[in-house]
Amino acid sequence: MSHNTERLASFLEREVTGFLMRHAVLPEGSFFSVSRVILDNSLDKTQVFILIFPDKSANEAFKEIRRFEREARKYIASRLKRHKMPQIKFVLDTTQTKQVRLEKLLENIEND
Repeated sequence: MSHNTERLASFLEREVTGFLMRHAVLPEGSFFSVSRVILDNSLDKTQVFILIFPDKSANEAFKEIRRFEREARKYIASRLKRHKMPQIKFVLDTTQTKQVRLEKLLENIEND
């Protein structure tokens, strides 16, 4: 990844996090974290991976967050000094859940 791409990904991560913290209303006791931002090679599309805790409210909270994809893009475009703003797609990051499940399975194997 080039230096400019890394800078843009970092900028998008900060701005999306701030935007969602101000606008998204999550279920009681839920919180989110932007885990990573992936830009395609042409910088036309962006995937923003979002972790939501606890897992039991992840689907409901993610529905609320997805409602803000367009608004987040408009907000970031107003803050970004680029002619072309990439499309933003929010993706529910399930790697943490899979990792915890795998660790539990490995513990069960070791205990047997």
